[in-house]
Formats: sequence, C-alpha cells, structure tokens
Amino acid sequence: MPRPSDDPRDALTGLLGLGSHSARKSHYPELLARLEELEAERNRYQTLNDELEQRVLDRTRELQALNEQLREARDAAEAANLSKDKYLAAASHDLLQPLNAARLLVSTLRERPLPASERQLVERTHQALEGAEDLLTDLLDISKLDQSAIKPDLDVYHLDEVLGPLASEFQSVAEAAGLGLRVRIPRLCIRTDFRLLTRILRNFLSNACRYTEQGRVLLGARRRGDRLRLEVWDSGRGIPADQLEAIFLEFNQLDVGRAAERKGVGLGLAIVDRIASMLEYRVEVRSQVGRGSVFSIEVPLVREQPQVRPNVEPRPVTGDPLPGRRLLVVDNEPGILESMSALLGQWGCEVLTAPDLATAEDVLEGRAPDLILVDYHLDHDKVGCDVILALRQRFANEVPAVIITADRSDQCRRKLQGLGVPLLNKPVKPGKLRAVISQLIGQVSG
Repeated sequence: MPRPSDDPRDALTGLLGLGSHSARKSHYPELLARLEELEAERNRYQTLNDELEQRVLDRTRELQALNEQLREARDAAEAANLSKDKYLAAASHDLLQPLNAARLLVSTLRERPLPASERQLVERTHQALEGAEDLLTDLLDISKLDQSAIKPDLDVYHLDEVLGPLASEFQSVAEAAGLGLRVRIPRLCIRTDFRLLTRILRNFLSNACRYTEQGRVLLGARRRGDRLRLEVWDSGRGIPADQLEAIFLEFNQLDVGRAAERKGVGLGLAIVDRIASMLEYRVEVRSQVGRGSVFSIEVPLVREQPQVRPNVEPRPVTGDPLPGRRLLVVDNEPGILESMSALLGQWGCEVLTAPDLATAEDVLEGRAPDLILVDYHLDHDKVGCDVILALRQRFANEVPAVIITADRSDQCRRKLQGLGVPLLNKPVKPGKLRAVISQLIGQVSG
C-alpha cells in the first residue's frame, strides 16, 4: 500500500477532492495563491482586531480620565456648596445679631410718646429693618431648601394648634392694613411638619395682607376625603391667568414697575413651592382679576390624637403680668443685652443681664429670677441649655425660660425639643416676645 504524502498541500487538495495525484499537481499554483489570499485576509483581520482593541483601550483610558475629571469637578462643586452654606450660615448669624439689637431698640422707641416727626422717622426705621429681616430669612430658607438641608419632622397636631397662633399673629397685621381677618378652624387633626406648614400659611397670609388694599382676608379649611384643604382668601387685585405659574418663580413680583412699589423680593411663593414639594403637598391658586385670589394647600387628615406637648405658643393672658417681674437675660453680645434691658425695662420688668453662667450667678445674688431669657450659642462653646439646667438645679426650681437664637438649623431645633422651653429666632419680634413671657409668667402665677 502506498504511503500517504507528507505534503500538506496534498492533504488539502485531497480534502478538496481534486482527483488523482497528477491532477492535484496541476492545481498547486491555484491552491498556493488561494492560501496566500487567505493568509493575507487573516492578517488584515488580525490587524483590524488589534487596532480595534487599541482604540477600545485608548477610549477606555479617555473615559477613565474624563470620569476622574468629573469626580474632581463634582467634589469641587460639593465643597464649594458646603463652603457657601457655612459662609452663609456664619454671615447670617453675624448679621442677625446687630439686626436683632436694632429691632429691639426701635421697638422700645415705638412704645414711647414721641413728637410726630420723630415718630415718623422711627416707623420708617422699623419698616426698613423689617424688610431686611424678611429678605435675610428668605435667602437663608431658599439656600437650605435647595441644599436639602431641611428634613421634615412629621407629627400629629390639632388644627387649632397650627392655625390659632397664625390667627393671633395676623390679626394685628390685618388691622394695620385696614383689613378684616376671619378665621374658621374645624375640630380636626392633621399630620404635618408644624414649622414648615406654618411657614407656608404665613407666606399666604402675608401676601394676602400685603396685596389687598381693602376688604378682608379669610383663613379656613375644607375637608376633601382623607385630606384637608387649608385656604387663604383675599379680596385683592387678583392675578391674570397667564401669570399664575410665574408667581412661584424666584424674585418674581407681578405688576411692579417702580422700586417704591416693591414689597419684598419675590421669594415667598418660591419657598412655598419648595416646601410643598418636599412634603408632597399640592398647592393650588385660583384668582379673578379685580376680585381676589385663593391660595390653598392640602394636608393629610388623621383620626389619632396628638401627644400632649408643652404649650409654647402665646395664648391670651388676662391683665399685664410683667411689671415688677425679675428677669435674667444671658447673651454674649453686649448690644443685645443693652437693647433687651431697655425693652424689658420699659415693660416694667427688673432686668438683670449677664454674658455667661458665672456672671449670671453673681448678679442673681442667691435669688431665683422669675424667668430666664438666654441665647443658645454663648462664648467658649457653651450653650443656653446648660445655663437653664444649672440655674434650675441651683435654685431647685423649674424656673421658666426662653431660648433665643440666630441659629435656624434643624439640629439646633431638635436639641431644644427635649428641654420643653419656647424657642424664638433672632431678630425677635417684640410682640411675640412679650406674649411668650406673659404666658410663661402667667402660668407660674396661676
């Protein structure tokens, strides 16, 4: 038997079925050419594959470099935002301190009998300081809302707990504007964040009183299934239909042509929109030009009753319990101590002032005060809570106290919840300050 050929070309031609050995030899040149073509094609594919792999590798490196740049840019942006927030918080705290002192001093002057010309100057100063306070507060709130620095603190409240203080607060505001204020509060309970919902309704009421020239404002509620629609009605100028959405944009005010006509900076409803989105509440506005507007927000109704909590909102007090009362004011700002002493002294109080606990103990001379008014942030990283607890322990007496602070952070508010004392933000509104002090002293006297 003949031995098979060792030539691979013979094997290939055999596989291709080219017949006898002599016939196969006649096809060698053609097969060799075909093999060379296949080899060249394989080399081309290999080259293309290598080029593709290199391109993928290069692109991967470019994407990695781009991702690193994006990470660096993101980190830089986050650091800038954090720095901005810290700066804004620190700057606002420093701005609120002298603004608080100025507001208290001007309020002291407003309560004194002055000639007409001086009284007009005092009123203009009061309005200018009030505008500065509103602007600063709105800017702080917008910044915190945009940075998601505010977290909802949901709880159950009687509706009158939320609407009652607002009715008291805006009764005088409406009267000063020559308007009537009506309030209807059904006996229902809602689940909400007290502070955030109050801010929404306060903005509604403030705008209603600000842009209504005559007539009345109504604060009420309508039940809608498992939700409650809180409404603020006014008889103001109204809003054109094509501008209803624009009123919720930042720094937007309608029909303001001159600086003298500006009332605020147009942040109030932008704040409302952000808070409502955070709480997942629906805000609606209906309006007729020349007849008025209705702003409303829907909140969840609940059947459960709220927990018993300390009553820190001002309630009507019979008579004037302040004259002759011994009040201690603790603040590390000398200007605040002087202005608080002037205002409280004008209300008939005996006022003792101190920048810290040690000085407070000295000026008290072993006698407990009737009430303590203390700033939250004191020198050397001390806080007002420590002063209250130390003095209560020293005199073995739950002396009534009020915390006053320019710190509007959620962290500060949560720290104070367990202490069970009212919290007032600087700049302090003298009317609210007097109402809170009167209530606390009245409770002790009663």
